[in-house]
Amino acid sequence: MHCQKECRLSRPLERPVRCRSHSVEVHCAGIILKEGFFYRMSNKSIRGKIVNLQDYSVHDGYGIRTLVFMKGCPLGCPWCQNPESIKTAMEIKYSQHLCIECFKCREVCDQGAILEDRDKRIDLDRCNYCMRCVKTCPSGALSQVGATIAVEEIVKKLLSYKPFYDSSEKGGITLSGGEPTFQPEFALELLKECKEHGIHTAMETCGYTNFETLKWLVQFLDLLLYDLKHMDGRLHKEATGVSNELILENLKKLSAIPQIECVIRIPLIPGFNDDEENVRQTAEFVEGLNIKKLDLLPFNELPSGKYRTLGIDWVYKQVKRQDEMKLLQLKEIVEGCGLEATIGGLW
Repeated sequence: MHCQKECRLSRPLERPVRCRSHSVEVHCAGIILKEGFFYRMSNKSIRGKIVNLQDYSVHDGYGIRTLVFMKGCPLGCPWCQNPESIKTAMEIKYSQHLCIECFKCREVCDQGAILEDRDKRIDLDRCNYCMRCVKTCPSGALSQVGATIAVEEIVKKLLSYKPFYDSSEKGGITLSGGEPTFQPEFALELLKECKEHGIHTAMETCGYTNFETLKWLVQFLDLLLYDLKHMDGRLHKEATGVSNELILENLKKLSAIPQIECVIRIPLIPGFNDDEENVRQTAEFVEGLNIKKLDLLPFNELPSGKYRTLGIDWVYKQVKRQDEMKLLQLKEIVEGCGLEATIGGLW
């Protein structure tokens, strides 16, 4: 099957592709062209990889929300608050307090990855993540991190919470992670379904993706939460593994789309980006765009336990949250640049 306008674009499409021949709406084998981009028509059975759904959240958007933590991220931030969502592959979590030391896991492991060390049960260099140990563990000390789920399964659960969303101001769903744009087809389908059912939609992003993907997704978003980790390109790359050039350029382009409500967030990392100069540079950059609000996210010490269960020695395990005086000083800097400032995602 080919485009009705005979543009001959007939191959299966997983990502948006610009049709150079036409800018009107046409159809290609289950693909619809809108505003010059092809994308799949509704497919509620499309599946994605998530860590979990977190209900009754009040910090990542307006009202009462459900957070969908998706797996996979293009950045390698050493301070990541959700280490279990960095990799797209399924992982194994070891909860030491649940282990009864029956060692049934060792009996089924053909990689020799099970250790006698109670503090660190799995040798990650040997493990091939076959999940045999997880399936045989009687106490639940070993568990799988991540699951594959269909859009329709998530939407069914969300609809049962819709009365709570509706009773709160703009409550709804927030895509988080990981990085939602790492699974663009899944994210798009989920956002589309939510909009069709009148559910407020939000998405958190690091902004490191091609602009076509962002443009594709934001047409189904009510709120975009956009992270800026550092204004210095060299420091940004040293810490995250990628330059901030694409991130800043994407934000400039997004700010030119008037219907998007965008809030900038700075995850404040002690010794990296929580100095006054970086916060001022970030606020001045944002003020020059069509964006009015910036949220300062204090450092979170709680992920230390997550890293431990994944067998990872977290380099930030001894780092503490900024004190209130420092946070208020940074807030004043942001407000001095003409922006509305909040601390900790409090709406």
